[in-house]
Amino acid sequence: MHKNAIRFIESTTIDDFGQLDAVPESSLEAPVSLDLDKLPAGVVSGNTLIDFSATAQEARSGVSLALAFANLAATAATRREDGADEDDWFAAYKSNLIQLGFAVSQSALTTSRFRKRNLAVHKAIIPFLTIALGGAAIGPVILALLQNLEKQDPEQPWITLFDRKTRVFSVREMFFAAVSSDASETRIRHVAARLKVTENDTNVLFFKITDTSAEFESATTTISVNNSLLAVLEPPLRDRLQARALDIIRTAPITPM
Repeated sequence: MHKNAIRFIESTTIDDFGQLDAVPESSLEAPVSLDLDKLPAGVVSGNTLIDFSATAQEARSGVSLALAFANLAATAATRREDGADEDDWFAAYKSNLIQLGFAVSQSALTTSRFRKRNLAVHKAIIPFLTIALGGAAIGPVILALLQNLEKQDPEQPWITLFDRKTRVFSVREMFFAAVSSDASETRIRHVAARLKVTENDTNVLFFKITDTSAEFESATTTISVNNSLLAVLEPPLRDRLQARALDIIRTAPITPM
C-alpha cells in the first residue's frame, strides 16, 4: 500500500491551485510565515477549514497536505470530464484519499431548512454544523470562528480566499474537518456543507437570508489513517505540492518591472 500510495502521489495530475489574481498594492500585508511542522489549531487547507485542536502536532502537517492533494487532484480530474458536477468532485476527493491509504466511510446525508429570516448564514448553520460534527465538543475552533465571524473584516485575505475556494462549481459549498489523534491513528470528522438559496450573492459566509427560505445539506464522512502511514506519505506529498507551486511561479505571466 505504501508503494502504491507514493506512486499515486507522484503520478496523479493535480490542479494549478486556481487562477492567480492580481492584488491591489493597498491591500498587501506582510506575509505570515507558516511552519508546516508547527501548524496552529485552525488552518485552511485547499477548500477545507481544519480544526486541529485535538490533534498531536506530528499529525497536523500530513493531514493538511493529504487533504490539499486530494482536493487538487479531484479538481483536475473533474475539469477534464464533460458534465462533471459537485457530486463527481466529492466522489473523486474521497477516492483520492482512499488511494492514499485513508479509510473513508460512507457519507451520512442530512437536509435541513432554515426557518428564520434576516439571519446571517454563518449564524444559521451553527446548530446544523454542530450536529453534523457530532457535538459542540468536536470542532470547537470551527464553531468559535463561525460564532465570531461578524467581528471579522469580510475583506480579510484568508476569508476571501476560503470563500473563493469553496465554490469549485456554481453551488455554494463549505468544507470542514475536525481532526483528532492518538498514539496509533488519526481520525477526521469531515463535513461537506451545501447551501441552496434563491438569492444571487457570491459570498457564502456573509450574505443574509431575507424573504426566501434556504436549505442546508450536509454530508458527514468519517476518515481515518494510521499514523505510521501518514508519516510515510508526508515527505512525498510535501515534495509534490512544493514542486507544483514552484512550476506555477516559474510559468506565471508577470508584468515587466
